[in-house]
Amino acid sequence: MTTLYVGLDLGSSNFHQYGLHSDGSTAINRRYPMSETSLRQAFSELGNDVHVHIEAGELAGWVQTVIAPLVKKVVISHPRANAWIANDPNKRDQLDAFKLADLLRMNRIHEVYYAPQQARREFKQLVQHYDDLTRSQVRLKNRIKARLRVQGVIVRGQQVFTSNGREPILAQITAPAIRSAIEQLYEMLDQTRATQLKARKLMTQAAKAFPEIELFQAVPGMGIIGACQFSAYLQTPARFSNVRKLWRYCKLGICQQSSDGKALGRARLDSTGNGKLKTVSRRAFEAALRSKQENAFQRAYQRICESTHNETHARLTVQRKIVSVLRAMWLGLTPYRDDLGAGV
Repeated sequence: MTTLYVGLDLGSSNFHQYGLHSDGSTAINRRYPMSETSLRQAFSELGNDVHVHIEAGELAGWVQTVIAPLVKKVVISHPRANAWIANDPNKRDQLDAFKLADLLRMNRIHEVYYAPQQARREFKQLVQHYDDLTRSQVRLKNRIKARLRVQGVIVRGQQVFTSNGREPILAQITAPAIRSAIEQLYEMLDQTRATQLKARKLMTQAAKAFPEIELFQAVPGMGIIGACQFSAYLQTPARFSNVRKLWRYCKLGICQQSSDGKALGRARLDSTGNGKLKTVSRRAFEAALRSKQENAFQRAYQRICESTHNETHARLTVQRKIVSVLRAMWLGLTPYRDDLGAGV
């Protein structure tokens, strides 16, 4: 049986399908309108040994679900890693589909993990929805303060966003039209807050289906939001073969460039990965340090600071340990113990 390598270039209106044999010769080159029926038609008669390559995007998860029963393997890669495609000035659907197929044939891809369980994918969307609303709040708050500064009103802190705190601030705006415009921004902020509360309720209700989230909340510094985010953005504890790869995905890994065996520049944090997971570990670290109840992360941070006299190094080390503890708990679905965080 001959393996067929298929590249799919996805668009909102159409998709292009390009297939290559193992020797690189063309087997398929055709275009379809984008629909579930067309996707099934495109793969229904290709046989069983079909490997498909698509780039991560809004349609990738849905397309994977539709065609997975019809093919042997579906690989989703990161668009930024496919420089051969992204940097080509002559971009065409047919050419991009061919390149996707050829990269898969040569096994030169950077795969992106997509959870096979529909429930996991839906839960991630709920968490992303909550995070989007949180970012919208931040943008609105910054915009309100900027508009006030233009009027010579300098405010700090969060009191300006409360119902009682905004009234004396608005009273300082002498121009009625400008005051009305800023009041409209406050109305948008109130609406966003109300929607965010509803989104949080949706997210926490869905979280009950995933037992690791309840376990995570026993970890010092971890709340329901951080627990949901860690579960949703990682999706499975077995995603990485070792914890160092997880650190790198959380933007906590160390990278060092070298040439001819000699280091080039200083070692630094790897910028690739998921910044949201790094934020989760940072917030958990800060909350654990503020906790009135002594915990292993506090002790580890103090011990490392005393030995290295470097607070940044100590913080990053403890953040890695928090990530490691969460992964270990998830792998065995075991409850948190204070000694889990002791071996930093």
